[in-house]
Amino acid sequence: MKTRRRYYGKDRISGLPDCLLLHILSNLKMSQAVEISILSTRWKDLWKHMTDIFLHFRNFESIKSFASFVSQFFSFRNDETSLQALTFECRNHFDPEQLKRILKYLFSHKIQRLDMTVVCSLEQFPLCTNFSYGTLTSLKLFACEEWKRWLGPPAVFPNSLKLPALTYLFLRNFTLRSTTGDGNAEPFSVFQSLNTLIIRNCQLYKDKDNLFISSLSLVNLTISFYMRYRSYYNLKLSTPNLSSFDISGSPFQNLSAHNTLSSIKHVRIDLLLCPTTLPKFSSILFDWLAQLALVESLTISSTTLQLLKIETQRELPQPDGTEDFFLQNSPSAKKVIFLRRTMKGFIYE
Repeated sequence: MKTRRRYYGKDRISGLPDCLLLHILSNLKMSQAVEISILSTRWKDLWKHMTDIFLHFRNFESIKSFASFVSQFFSFRNDETSLQALTFECRNHFDPEQLKRILKYLFSHKIQRLDMTVVCSLEQFPLCTNFSYGTLTSLKLFACEEWKRWLGPPAVFPNSLKLPALTYLFLRNFTLRSTTGDGNAEPFSVFQSLNTLIIRNCQLYKDKDNLFISSLSLVNLTISFYMRYRSYYNLKLSTPNLSSFDISGSPFQNLSAHNTLSSIKHVRIDLLLCPTTLPKFSSILFDWLAQLALVESLTISSTTLQLLKIETQRELPQPDGTEDFFLQNSPSAKKVIFLRRTMKGFIYE
C-alpha cells in the first residue's frame, strides 16, 4: 500500500516583508504573537519590533501571570524600536511601581498614543509631572470603578503634565483638583495643542470647586456627568475656538462661557433631569439656548426640553412648535434633531 505524501506548498507568508508580518501580529493577542516566534527563525524576533501593542489582563489566567508577561515583554522587546501605540487594560489591582516602570519605558521610546485602563487610588496614578511626554499626541485614561472596593477615592489627574503635542484627551472616573486656591479645577490649560477633550464621570476634589476648561486650541468638547457624586458643580468655559459641544447626563449648577458660545457650530444636549433639580435648572437651560443663536446644528433630547412635567414610564412628547422656535431664533441653523428618551422612576408634579 502506497503512502500518500502530503505537499504543503511554499511558505508564502514567511516571504512577506516585515511590515506586513508585523501588521498581522498586531491583530493577535500579545501572548499569541510571542508564541508564534517558535515557528521558524524568520518569526523568531518579529514580535520584539512591534510598534502597536495591546495588553489585556483577561487574556491571561490570573493577574499574576499577566503581570509576569508584561514585565518580560518589555524586558525582551527590541530597545531600538520606537512605540506608536499601547492599549493597556487591567481591571484588577496592578502594582503601581510596575505601572511607573512601564510608563517610563513607553515615553523613553517616544510613544504617540496611549490608552490605559487601570485601578488606582487617589495618589497612585503614575503620571509624573516633572517628566515631559513630548511625543504623545493621544491619551485615553480610564480609572475603572473597581477602585471603590479597595482603594477609596479615585485617582487625581495631575494639573501640570507636560504634553506639548497632545491633541486628543479622554478621561473617565478621575478626580479634578484645584491647586491655585481660587476654586477652579483647571488641568487642561497647559495642553497648548489640544483639539478634542472628552470627560466622563469625573468629580471635583471639593464640592464647591468649579470645573474650568480654558484652551485656545480646543475644537471639540464632550462632557458626560451622571448623578453619582455628592453635588453638581459649576462649569466655566474659556474656549474661543470651540466648534462642537456635547453635554449629557446630569445638569451643572451653572454654565459661564467667556468668548465661547458664539463660536460653537454643533451642539448636542442630552440631560437627565430629576424632580429636585428641574425647576432650578430650567432657567439655566434657557440661558444656554439663548446664547447658542449661531449654531448650525442642534441635537437635543426630549427630556432636556421637558421643563414642566415628567411622568413615569412614559415617552416624553416633543413640545409643539419647538423646532420652529429653534430655527427662527438661530438664523444660521440648518437642522434640529430631537432625541427620544423614556424616563422611568422620575416624577414631577
